[in-house]
Amino acid sequence: MTRVAIYARVSTEGQADEEVPINGQIDECRKFAADKGWEVTEVFTDAGFSGRTDDRPAFRRMIEIIKTSPNPKPFDIILCWRSNRLFRSVEHRLAYSRVFRRHSIRFVAMHEPEFEGASAMFMETVLAAADELYVSQVSEDTLRGLKQIAMAGYSTGGKAATGYRNVRKVAGLKPNGEPILRTGWEPDPDYAPKIKRAFEMCASGASGPEIIKATGVVTSPSSLVSLLRNRAYLGERIYNVMKQVDGKTRRRANSKPEDIIRKENAHEALISLELFDAVQDVLVRRRPDTKGKSKQSPQTYLLTGLLWCSEHQAFYTGNTNSERNYYVCSAKRKLGAKISPCRNVKKETMEEFILDNLQKHVFTEKRIRAGLEAIAREKIKNKQEDDKERKELALKINQTGIELKRFYEAIASGVNPENLAQPIEERSALKNKLYLQLAEIDRQREIDLQIPDITDTMVEDIQEKYIGIFLTSPEKLKAILPQFIERIELDGTKAKIKYFAAEEQKVGSYWRPQGDSNPRSPP
Repeated sequence: MTRVAIYARVSTEGQADEEVPINGQIDECRKFAADKGWEVTEVFTDAGFSGRTDDRPAFRRMIEIIKTSPNPKPFDIILCWRSNRLFRSVEHRLAYSRVFRRHSIRFVAMHEPEFEGASAMFMETVLAAADELYVSQVSEDTLRGLKQIAMAGYSTGGKAATGYRNVRKVAGLKPNGEPILRTGWEPDPDYAPKIKRAFEMCASGASGPEIIKATGVVTSPSSLVSLLRNRAYLGERIYNVMKQVDGKTRRRANSKPEDIIRKENAHEALISLELFDAVQDVLVRRRPDTKGKSKQSPQTYLLTGLLWCSEHQAFYTGNTNSERNYYVCSAKRKLGAKISPCRNVKKETMEEFILDNLQKHVFTEKRIRAGLEAIAREKIKNKQEDDKERKELALKINQTGIELKRFYEAIASGVNPENLAQPIEERSALKNKLYLQLAEIDRQREIDLQIPDITDTMVEDIQEKYIGIFLTSPEKLKAILPQFIERIELDGTKAKIKYFAAEEQKVGSYWRPQGDSNPRSPP
């Protein structure tokens, strides 16, 4: 019998105290499961926790059980009243959907349509495309604010450079008279002299290991070179030199000089400009001569771990020689060509053939529209939930204010203030907490991605620009493909795509027996 875990959540403390909404969600889910013939084996509830964070006790416990349970898996399905009970951000939805799928666990929202086969997996690529747009919008707003902080000479976060330490400084006053605090740098009395000595030793010809041993400012020669090139020791605040690529996985130099912030005299300099320039001359002279040497770019084999040899029950792996790139049956590599005479598969031919089929069968305008409509429905539900939560918080703030007013009136009428000190403190703390919760809702609504009316132009734009990200970036595409393709089975000259569901897509011959490298069109 199919085993089900129910997850229910409410956001506000009022709902958590009453427990009616949570019990209502559980009752409906139990009835839904019974109608399907499923057995409910676990119930996870988070009362008084926002879905905007994944730091929820029952949710974390559920994920831990999924990750650590040995076979058989703890349950087959996670059932929710609506998907926003479990996720309130695209990021979390993508991340935890992958966790569920790795452990062969389905997620079902009883009041939402359930997509099947390739459609189910493709929905996540649409969400990922929308997430790309969302992240870029939020990043632009965040970057704008951080640039302003850097231009004022203050730290944008993180540890200070070795030789400095962070210190809080008053940068101005708020309208209510409260100070605006920012983080600045000041010389670290323990390490600042060591930094100066490291520069002086380098300028006088000392080697990297000698400088490291004498100063201890770093532990490796490469780190020492980075330190000696850092203009922060001249008192400069430099920001946005490096930019993120593919989220936080890689960083590269910012190619737009106008986006780099340089603020002189942002903090006390540890060395002189003359000493810094002398060290740069030394580093240039020591730099290895790489002129005329070319580095071959590593190949990205998109289908590694997906291409499967039906004859030998083994995966194909990438193989690069001086002339061509191939996928080779791993059994052939292990046993030899005489025992396993599989044909090598040309990398470019196979990858182009599979991507062409994905574009025709999976990345379609119909599915993009369905994905956008699903996102729009979810946004509407989230807005309705926010409105309800905001109304409840406002009501509680008002009630707490009335209670405080009564306490102060009692004191004015002669009641001993000491008798009311504790309840006044508790109500004041509660009021501040409620205001913070209200501010968080308003902040989230300001930055939340708004989905406009879905038009044909918008669908085409998503298909060409955002879904195109996955089809033009090998690194992203390599990460995306295993999320909705289980296996591509090769049998002779035939290929079959197996999705993470019952649906399969036969895609026909992937080469011509005569040796023509151009793939045939799928039947």
